[in-house]
Amino acid sequence: MQCLNNIWTHNDSGDLPRIFQIDTLGNLLRTLDFSEMVASDVEDITQDSSGNYYVGDFGNNLNDRTDLRIYKIPNPDSVIGTSVTPQVIRFNYPDQLMFPPALEDQNFDCESMFHFRDSLYLFSKNRGTSNFCKLYRLPDQPGNYTAQLIDSFDTRKWITSADISPSGKSMVLLSYDRLWLFTDFQGADFFGGKAQELLISPTQKEAIVFRNDTEVYLTDELYLFVGGKLYLLDLGPWIVGLREYPSASKSFRLFPNPVNNLVSIEHTCSSAERAIIQFISLKGQIVKEEKIQFQTGRNEIHIPVEQQFSGLYFVRIIIDDKYVFSTALMILQNQ
Repeated sequence: MQCLNNIWTHNDSGDLPRIFQIDTLGNLLRTLDFSEMVASDVEDITQDSSGNYYVGDFGNNLNDRTDLRIYKIPNPDSVIGTSVTPQVIRFNYPDQLMFPPALEDQNFDCESMFHFRDSLYLFSKNRGTSNFCKLYRLPDQPGNYTAQLIDSFDTRKWITSADISPSGKSMVLLSYDRLWLFTDFQGADFFGGKAQELLISPTQKEAIVFRNDTEVYLTDELYLFVGGKLYLLDLGPWIVGLREYPSASKSFRLFPNPVNNLVSIEHTCSSAERAIIQFISLKGQIVKEEKIQFQTGRNEIHIPVEQQFSGLYFVRIIIDDKYVFSTALMILQNQ
């Protein structure tokens, strides 16, 4: 969770129950221990509008835990000293009857949580055979509860973190190689509005938090010498920009990816189309824009990539003022 230019974050399993304050350069500023607690597998952290923090000890890789809990503490910036005694929210899932269930039904792991109004919302990490992420609701007060199952969504991948914007108008779910952006929903009907799937570079991404209503911080774990970084991503073009029409996106193919100096786009259309192709940086800036005329039938166009571009960009295609396709493109430094 962010506080000015500082962020409170947490550890994973195999460590003491505690949280850490770092700055946006990655420097460790402070450690706050949870007294009288033994953590099993902490997976996410969130904050309510009153400043209270909630730390989710609900990692459940084997789907066999019966001690799921969330620690509630006052704003750690207000805590004097190096330790705090949390209040505890203990819970179980209403639809879990076996510990563990059969392998195909193992959808009771959780790594994602945020606070909205007076409740906590949890999103499952589905280790079973379906792709559906389940959404549960819990009270934000200490006690023993059975979580309320309220919805599900086909996310295609494991969900590793979640957050809602300060205004409550946008919600994100994170995975290793993509994030889902939800907008135009009413109240807590998060899956009832518009959903956009944005592809990002594949690393072990484990946390996401809104910095403001359009920007998010992402972090990934260090794995095989890759990751261990903090990223800033501007979702403004997708939150307040053009609407996506997913059915049209299936007719596009972009290759190669990664690319050196020439990217190709393949598209089949039933009639002639005028398109705008945009290359967007992680800060939300349009760094390159091409106007293309697609003809009826199969098209393959080639766009040169300038030498000064390198790194991760989003490619967005707009046809007749409709945002129809978006994907991440890794541009290698031209030799």
